Amino acid sequence: MEKIQTTTYRPFRDNVLDIAFYLQRIGGGKLENYAQACFLKWAIEKRVIILEDDSLIKKSPVTMLLLTEEKPEEETIENLLWNILLEAADEENKITDQQLKNLVKKDALFFVSLENKLTNDSKNYLIQNGFLVEKERRLFYFNLKKNQYNTANGDQLYHRLKQYFHYLQELIAQDFKLQNEVESWEEAFTWISLFGLADKVYSKTKKISSQQLDTQAGIPKQLVETYKKLSSFLDSFSIGFTYASNSMNSGRSCCV
Repeated sequence: MEKIQTTTYRPFRDNVLDIAFYLQRIGGGKLENYAQACFLKWAIEKRVIILEDDSLIKKSPVTMLLLTEEKPEEETIENLLWNILLEAADEENKITDQQLKNLVKKDALFFVSLENKLTNDSKNYLIQNGFLVEKERRLFYFNLKKNQYNTANGDQLYHRLKQYFHYLQELIAQDFKLQNEVESWEEAFTWISLFGLADKVYSKTKKISSQQLDTQAGIPKQLVETYKKLSSFLDSFSIGFTYASNSMNSGRSCCV
């Protein structure tokens, strides 16, 4: 059996939004994956704090406190997500996981359009920068479909991403015991989110304490705790977005 190749180096050092098209081929790169990476980035930058109710009686909502009211004007995916959360937050700049789920359901058109923008912007970047070429299939006089193919540079980038994806899978499977190869745990957890591997990490953190991960693997305890707290927001966003996508698809099918 051929050994799966891996790489321990970050495969892309520019804007990670630009490679969403490739990440989607690997299994990640969805809007919910980028949303989770943004939530983590904001927590690390101290733009948000995750508040939990320690009630033992029932499961209480988890709350995200937005620490700044600044609304960036540039229409990036990150800024658009931040601005709609800020608009939906209450007078104390707080929003719960349940409110996030309802927000994504209610504004289905916005979020589905945002994922389409994510994919199309990435595809256009890869074409314009020589990673992809697009060819149109034709039958007689009819244009049928546009297909994308990797250039030599595109093949190299895609394989680097795939190798890093396999490395992160192995890292999680080995309970993060390959820590000597990790340059930055914050960066590694961001890529874990982008590749859609967060659920595997959450499963591990249910079995291994934050203290153990800090002691044995060198992962900062605060980073693990923050990542665990963000899980409810990832679940809420994912459930809300699935509902939004399904409602949009059913709306299209009824009108065909």
